[in-house]
Amino acid sequence: MCGIVGILTALDLQKRNCQVTLLDPKEPGSETSYGNSGVLSEASVVISNNPNLKKRLPQLIKGKSNALTVRFGFVIKNLPWIIQFLSHCTDQHLELSSQALRNLQKTSLKIHKELIKEAGANNLLRETGWLKIFRSEKSFAAYNMELNVLKRRGVNYIVFNSEELRQIEPSLKPIFYKGVLLQDTCSVSSPFELCKNYVRLFKIAGGKVVQNAVTKIKRPNQWNITLKNNKNLEADEVVIAAGPWSAEIAGSLGYRIPMAWERGYHLHLEPGPGINRPIHDVDAGYVMSPQLQGVRITSGVELADREAPKSFLQIFRAVASAKEAVKLGKTIEDTPWMGRRPTLIDSLPMIGKAPKHNNLWFNFGHQHNGLSTSAGSAKILTALLHHETPPIDPNPFRPTRFRL
Repeated sequence: MCGIVGILTALDLQKRNCQVTLLDPKEPGSETSYGNSGVLSEASVVISNNPNLKKRLPQLIKGKSNALTVRFGFVIKNLPWIIQFLSHCTDQHLELSSQALRNLQKTSLKIHKELIKEAGANNLLRETGWLKIFRSEKSFAAYNMELNVLKRRGVNYIVFNSEELRQIEPSLKPIFYKGVLLQDTCSVSSPFELCKNYVRLFKIAGGKVVQNAVTKIKRPNQWNITLKNNKNLEADEVVIAAGPWSAEIAGSLGYRIPMAWERGYHLHLEPGPGINRPIHDVDAGYVMSPQLQGVRITSGVELADREAPKSFLQIFRAVASAKEAVKLGKTIEDTPWMGRRPTLIDSLPMIGKAPKHNNLWFNFGHQHNGLSTSAGSAKILTALLHHETPPIDPNPFRPTRFRL
């Protein structure tokens, strides 16, 4: 399964005169990358396992927040992962990770703008920022930690009171105490259409897309990839960039990847008066974003096994909360969409050379920031593969930070 990270990695390598084949059993970009809120952020720098998480754990475990639900079966099967994830809730790791993500996202946003222009897809791009809204003084006060991190990282933002919020988003109902506009963040009206435009650029550059599933990877002399139809491909270099399926593929080669899955859901609603930008209702734990299909409501995090049965409670609660915030029409789909966001224990992606094999590369684990970090991640991978210095420090993302 190849999403935005794999597509842009393939495109960047192809532009460097590599002969690249993109493998995906479905249409590239049609899985996890299809269903996000379309935010191209340069300010999503505070990771989920930050120092405030432990304070919020009792409320989150009780299931009283739409921001996070945890399946009991997931806890039983993944307790070591949870312990390691929580071990990163430190001030030191927040400083390291926020700087690393800021560098990665700023680089990615610049490249996205260039590629969108190259693809002639400017109609998809909005440069109206990303708005976070708060229903109470208490919730805004709790956001102060993140505001301090944003200040240290040089993120441009504006704080609005209730009246000012309605001036920039007239459709918002007067139930919000404050808002924070992240000014330099952009968004797209269809992440999937963006993926398709990038795949088109890849093909124009000479890249090849093979729509088939990989069943086996081995390396006697050079890499041999067996596909579901029993055809074989040979390659000098292999990049694993399969999002939530990456750990399984790497596992077949002897790697133990500390990955879990942040599952998320979305539904589209008829827009009513409409909104001008993605809006994160922090108290209610969802994002609503204007998309080509309608207003997309995306839920928070559901920690569950990758293929666990779907549960729609979280997204239905999110839709109810969104209707409290703005006037919305009826639901467009009959069934919510679900995607799986690959998350490593330190909430940073893994980008670089695999430690046990020559000519094997990793580019996965981008959590819910795949769209915002994809282009920079591709640049890092391409530079390392060509034995060059990447445009940003790759050290925080190196695979060898874990015992694989």
